[in-house]
Amino acid sequence: MSILGTVVRTRPEHAAPVAQRLAGLPGVDLALNPGDGRLVAVIEDAWADGRPVSAAATLAQVAQWPEVMGTSLVYEYSGPDAPAPEGSDAMDYRAWRDSLSPVPRTPT
Repeated sequence: MSILGTVVRTRPEHAAPVAQRLAGLPGVDLALNPGDGRLVAVIEDAWADGRPVSAAATLAQVAQWPEVMGTSLVYEYSGPDAPAPEGSDAMDYRAWRDSLSPVPRTPT
């Protein structure tokens, strides 16, 4: 599961049509449109035409629209849909940080 918090930048005169087009995409929730060309959207992994569509693929698609001047990724979450049950062999997504550091971290 991926969730992306993004800002889509367009010219103010293109904000309304781009906002409407964004809202029509699967997995996209338009969170804010102040009317000045900045659009805040939350993009999640979704299904379209019976196939999975990643949030990253949706953001890449939006970035190529001719009316879009740029996109910014301001928040990203990737992880399991639900926490693994206690005692399972599922990967601890926090443990990888310690594997990168030659000096073990001590809890504060």
